[in-house]
Amino acid sequence: MAIGTNMFTQYETIGLREDLIDVISNISPVDTWFQSSIGSGVAKQKYHEWQTDALASPAANKQVEGNQWTATAITPTVRTGNYCQILGKAFLIAESQEDASKAGRSSEVNYQKANKLKELANDIEYALIVNSATASGASGTARQLEGLAGWITTNVTTGTGTANEVLTETMLTDNLQLIWAAGGKPSNALMGAFQKRKIDAFTTNTRNINAEQKKLVGTISVYESAFGIVSLRLHHIMQSTLAGYVIILGDLGLWKKAWYRPLKWLKLPYTGFGEFWAAEAELTLESRQEKGSGMITGLTTS
Repeated sequence: MAIGTNMFTQYETIGLREDLIDVISNISPVDTWFQSSIGSGVAKQKYHEWQTDALASPAANKQVEGNQWTATAITPTVRTGNYCQILGKAFLIAESQEDASKAGRSSEVNYQKANKLKELANDIEYALIVNSATASGASGTARQLEGLAGWITTNVTTGTGTANEVLTETMLTDNLQLIWAAGGKPSNALMGAFQKRKIDAFTTNTRNINAEQKKLVGTISVYESAFGIVSLRLHHIMQSTLAGYVIILGDLGLWKKAWYRPLKWLKLPYTGFGEFWAAEAELTLESRQEKGSGMITGLTTS
């Protein structure tokens, strides 16, 4: 259809108001299951220490009536520790931006504070899970805490040791058996999406169809083995960084986060007609007994 002669259209109009809704959408994942599930303690030095102990292995024990007692040797406790790591986020907002009329938020400072706290929580979760070694730090060098990937060393399964191996049910139950034999009680397994799908496909899993809802259940959230009932937990950080791992945790009381300096906001010195803010925290991870957990490594991710 032809446009009428001399019709004034939107394409020529000056001064149309923009159509911007007062909502900001953000689906970036915030995944802090581990730090939220373990207890908290207090660190009083940058190097935080604790002790672990173990009982003697069971053995035949029979005593002669009237025998003179002989003391057995006592094995001392093991002293171990982890360095506290400083984590922080900072942002600078121009005063003009703070005072401007904005869509989706009234205060740019408060909006960015909320975002940075979520980012910092993700970074803390990353350190507690992914960090594979501790570092004492030095002048100009940051300290680093050791996370789950570094602490778990006793109960590690790699199948036949082949690189990029496919996760099998045998590998999973082998690791659960190692944890159980060491005295642990496996209860939670952290993994990315690819490894979760491999577990969903185990041939021993039962698939149920709800006839009324016409619904096929093709996934499992709990794996019941001879060595305990394990909750299977998808974790975004495992997916992005440790996609070739499955971390199996025993009693969560064996892991604690110890705060040297709890999270706080700092209003930094005024600069360049803007508000300067920083969120800062310092903490470490206590591994009360790493033998209570396990890990499967070297798995294929595609």
